Amino acid sequence: MTPAAQLQAIVDRVHRNEADWEALFHECVPTYDPHTDDQPAEDRYMGHYDEADNDRAHQCRELLLELTAELEALTREMEGSR
Repeated sequence: MTPAAQLQAIVDRVHRNEADWEALFHECVPTYDPHTDDQPAEDRYMGHYDEADNDRAHQCRELLLELTAELEALTREMEGSR
């Protein structure tokens, strides 16, 4: 896989992750609105929102660490091909 293809795969993975989370939030929190400056859901769903948001934070950290490792490997590969 070319470096450009590897980078695009990383970008695609991030976009898929975001789309999956949006779908999950809408499933768990029917009144979820990501575009509000106010609270993101009706009061009765805020517990579900908080739980999903906490899970998201942990999974995003894991994804960030995985992507960082992939980028480091790609960087080493590109430096080695000079």
